[in-house]
Amino acid sequence: MWTRVCSLAVVCSIATASTTAAESKPDFNQDVLPVFRKYCIGCHNPKDAEAGLVLQDYQRSLQGGSEGTVIVAGKSDASRLWKRMTASDDTRMPPLDQKAPTSDELATVKTWIDSGALAPEGSSIPAGLVTPKIKVESQKAEPITSVAASPGSYPLFVLARPHDVEVHLGDTVRKLEGHAGTVNEVRFSVDGKWLCVSSGETGLLGEATLWRTSDWERGPVVQGHRDAVYSAELSADGKTLATASYDRELITWDVKTRQPIKTFRGHNDAIYSVGFSPNGKLLATASGDRTVKLWDVASGLRLDTFAQPAKEQTSVVFSPDGQLVVAGGVDCRIRVWQISETGREGTNPIRYARFAHEGPILKLVFSPNGKLLASSSEDRRIKIWETKTFTQVAVLERQPDWVSAMAFTAGSDRLLVGRMNGDHQLYPIDSDWADAKSHQQRLDETVTGAIDPVFTKPMAITEVEPNDALANANSLPLPGVVKGILKGMQSASEDVDFYRITATRGQQWVFETDAARSGSLADTKLELFHVDGRPVLRAMLQAVRDSWVNFRPIDSSSPDVRLEFWEEMDLNQYVYMSGEVCKTFRAPQGPDSGYQFYASEGKRRNYFDTSAAGHAKDEPAYIVEAFAPSSKIVENGLPVFPLYFANDDDGERKLGKDSRLLFTAPTDGEYLVRVSDVRGFGGEKFAYTLIARRPDPNFAVKVTTMNPKVPAGSGQRVKFALSRIDGFDESVRIDIAGLPKGFVASSPIVIQPGLLEQTCVLTAAKDAPEPTKEDWERVAVLATADAGGRLVTKMIGNLGEIKLEKPAPIRVMLIPDDPRYTSDDQGLVIEPGTTITAKIVIERNGHEDDVRFDVDNLPHGIIVDNIGLSGVLVRKQETERQIFLTARSWVPETDRLIHAVAQVAGNQASPAIRLRVRSNADAKNRVAGR
Repeated sequence: MWTRVCSLAVVCSIATASTTAAESKPDFNQDVLPVFRKYCIGCHNPKDAEAGLVLQDYQRSLQGGSEGTVIVAGKSDASRLWKRMTASDDTRMPPLDQKAPTSDELATVKTWIDSGALAPEGSSIPAGLVTPKIKVESQKAEPITSVAASPGSYPLFVLARPHDVEVHLGDTVRKLEGHAGTVNEVRFSVDGKWLCVSSGETGLLGEATLWRTSDWERGPVVQGHRDAVYSAELSADGKTLATASYDRELITWDVKTRQPIKTFRGHNDAIYSVGFSPNGKLLATASGDRTVKLWDVASGLRLDTFAQPAKEQTSVVFSPDGQLVVAGGVDCRIRVWQISETGREGTNPIRYARFAHEGPILKLVFSPNGKLLASSSEDRRIKIWETKTFTQVAVLERQPDWVSAMAFTAGSDRLLVGRMNGDHQLYPIDSDWADAKSHQQRLDETVTGAIDPVFTKPMAITEVEPNDALANANSLPLPGVVKGILKGMQSASEDVDFYRITATRGQQWVFETDAARSGSLADTKLELFHVDGRPVLRAMLQAVRDSWVNFRPIDSSSPDVRLEFWEEMDLNQYVYMSGEVCKTFRAPQGPDSGYQFYASEGKRRNYFDTSAAGHAKDEPAYIVEAFAPSSKIVENGLPVFPLYFANDDDGERKLGKDSRLLFTAPTDGEYLVRVSDVRGFGGEKFAYTLIARRPDPNFAVKVTTMNPKVPAGSGQRVKFALSRIDGFDESVRIDIAGLPKGFVASSPIVIQPGLLEQTCVLTAAKDAPEPTKEDWERVAVLATADAGGRLVTKMIGNLGEIKLEKPAPIRVMLIPDDPRYTSDDQGLVIEPGTTITAKIVIERNGHEDDVRFDVDNLPHGIIVDNIGLSGVLVRKQETERQIFLTARSWVPETDRLIHAVAQVAGNQASPAIRLRVRSNADAKNRVAGR
């Protein structure tokens, strides 16, 4: 009874309200849609669409749901929508336990239906959106949101502004209108027959419109997103359209039927850009969730997620050949991924990561010939990059406003840009940029000067005071040796000593001090000056990537440094940290390790004669490239550091606190060498010897694991250490000959350029006889290398006394586990830039605990990957473990003998197997000698 009374009261109230509402007919957008949004759209939206009904806009409200129409125009009593909204039982919508529309709100809906359920006023406004009318005070050009240049030979280009699209053909301008909401992007199809326009209304709908370019008639139009479409592209065959929206979804459409094919979900934020691969099989998307994703068009599955970006990604493009995906965004970087044929996860390595702009990147576009990439940014810069190494080759004039849109013309000879101030401009493109060799001469730390074929005995002199000023510098003959003392001064504690030298352009000289090594209290520093007192510039270090020291500070010795953005760094890159230059050797191998720098005797090595120092947490660090002082540096928004000829402590860490400096004379003439104490101290006990000599590139090798004990049927690692002298940086080959019967070594061993140590494995057969003293004395170790243009062979000695031990508690084997990566001799084959698998197998002969492993003698640039926190681990009760070997893309073709070493049970090593690096996978049978 109570329910009936209440219902009657509501009906009477509605009737009264309806009379009032009827006096002015309700408008759908202004009056009815707010009611639907408040009570209905939670279930009846495009994503959930309960009962197939969507009440988010006028068209879909009248369309109805899976049970047919719900609104009968002019008849509210016959409309199922009205019946459900006013029901008194459990069929009411919204449900009885939820807040219901007020009588006034119900009256508005009833009056609208009874008045004919009319469309909203203002046909140019998409149904369902309530927008305020803003009075225009002055007329200004609207921003350009996108531009497109026709791929055809005729000079046609298109400019998109928020409310229209302009087609420019010579002096003729034609406008394309009627798009839903704001126009966000325009793109031509590959054949130029269609122009695709992406648009939409925020929070309401997205639309993509195809215009036929032959007559500029409107073609297919698709709607389906719940928010604006930001980017859309036709596949190369013109059959499939891909649309990306702020609603986080990517949809593919059948152009002919205008029906959706697949909906791709996986992004957690807006999708700002989408691109088809040239073959139409893959899609790439850039999103505000800080990722770039790769999708399979046919299946709709996500293939890979590129998570290296640190901030939102706004632009993504495929290279014209489909081999690369390039993206950029708010983190100011351009990243380049190599895309495999399948695109599956783990097969698309990042190739380049370039710090590109001082502000967020707005747009990236490839030239049609694929040789150039253009980038624009909020820093109002447009930069041009060659695409062989993605090196910046040009910077256009500073722009008057943000360049939000760019497109190359068909001939790749001009770049069309559109700006936020409404202007557009065509820039000529120099074709030589694509093939230009850098006019910046890159430097490396090597000995390049000619070496004297005949040793010249240095002249010995003694310091003559005063020589603490430029004008009274002592003359130092080259080569020469001078004895001096940093005595201090009357007016201050500091004393400096100057020596005048004469050098010829390109000549190289080594200057070094002997002070602390001989018991002096002096901590010397060496510097080179021009005769007018200017320091001699050695190189310009241009930062190409910014980073910082994270997790913890580091001292002046540690080769292990935690660096931000380490995932985008590569091996053999220079790192600049507050005056110190180091070089990356090995990337972190797990979450609890840092980047390893090249080290000497356990301490990180410094390059260009810089000296080590401690560095605080969060201190800036930069990946840098070194250029000759005369180079014209193309600015990239990161610092350029001048590097002078100066050294405090020897960068190679061989002289302790004493100094060593390799000087290359930039021109013929006189120079000044200054010796000082880095602390400014002085006194009678601060003596030093300054040595000036020509470089003598050379090397020395020693065995660091003498007297190996090898269990029968097993192997032991043998280590070699290399000392590089005066810039020597060639490969060194080590051969082991004359081994006792039953013993085999994985020889030859090659220590690659830049490296200082290497290992081999010495294996004993199960039935090997015990070696005699005469047996191990016959072993010979030889080292051979090209030193300073001459082939040098050095007798290193032997391995000491070789002992045969009883069988070990475990026996180790390293074997292939996949025929695709196995050679005919049961070795391994790996292609640069790929990952292969292998297997470690152990025979347990009493050792039942966990066993951790290293894999030795891998070529530089190949690592054991995916090792996790526990490293390479065979757990107790297990006898094998699959491992992953990953090769950097630049690893050259080579053959190496590699082996696995257990970290327990006497460090047993496996017999060596051959690892071949080949440029293509089908070359696995190309073995040496065939």
